[in-house]
Amino acid sequence: MIQLYRVIGFFLLVASGASLVSLLAILVNQLKEPFFILSLIISVGLGVTATVIYYRKTDDKEWVLGLLFVIGLATALLLGGLIQWVTQ
Repeated sequence: MIQLYRVIGFFLLVASGASLVSLLAILVNQLKEPFFILSLIISVGLGVTATVIYYRKTDDKEWVLGLLFVIGLATALLLGGLIQWVTQ
């Protein structure tokens, strides 16, 4: 149960960070394009990481936790991007 709380806490930390980056991109127009490119690079990195975790899976279920962790990070990044584009 402690592991679940750690994952949820880290997800909230990343989601709030993505929201903060989106807010900065909205307030400072010069940061909009660099933050967009940064989010694209991070998205590609998360996709590659999820693929590697999936194809290196073993009989134990540790790979599921890693995959859920990467999916949570991608969701947080997506929510931050949605906040940026919806509030324009």
